[in-house]
Amino acid sequence: MAQRGPRGLHGLLYRYERGWTDHLGLVTMEARMKDVYSRGHQWRIDAGPVASPTADPFHGQRYTGGTLVLYALWNLVGQDVFRRIEHAFLDRHRTSSASTQDYIAVAAEISGQDLSGFLNKWLYGTKTPRMPGRPDWTVTPPKPAAARRDQVNTPKEKVSATL
Repeated sequence: MAQRGPRGLHGLLYRYERGWTDHLGLVTMEARMKDVYSRGHQWRIDAGPVASPTADPFHGQRYTGGTLVLYALWNLVGQDVFRRIEHAFLDRHRTSSASTQDYIAVAAEISGQDLSGFLNKWLYGTKTPRMPGRPDWTVTPPKPAAARRDQVNTPKEKVSATL
C-alpha cells in the first residue's frame, strides 16, 4: 500500500478476496494470516514496516504484510463495511494514482470512524499491533541479529527440509 497507484493494492485485494493455498499447507486465509501475524515483529525488524520498507523490496513483508493490514482492517470494521471501503476506493481512483493516505481517508469516510491511528500503527509501526477480534493470536519474539546471522550462514547440509 505504500506505493502510489493501484498496482500493489490490486494484488493484495485479489489475495484477500480469493485466499490461496501455499507451500506451508496453510489453505485458509485465516491460517495464513495467523502465520504472517506471528512473524510480524521479526519482519518489521528485518525489512521495515509494511509501508516504509528498509530492505529487500521482494521481502514477504511487502506482500503478505500488506495483506495482513487489510485483514486487520476487515476484522475491525466487518466484512460489509470493508467491501464498501474497497469498492469506494477503487471507484474513486479507477483512472488515477492513489496514495496510502488516500486509502486511509476513504476508509475513514466509509466506516464513519477515524482509522488513521489504527492504520498508521499497522502500516508504519515498528511493532505488530494486536489483531482485532483475535485475542489468542501471538507474535513470535524477534531473534537477535547474531542468531539471524548464524541461521543464514548455516551450511545447507545442516538445514532440514522438513517443515
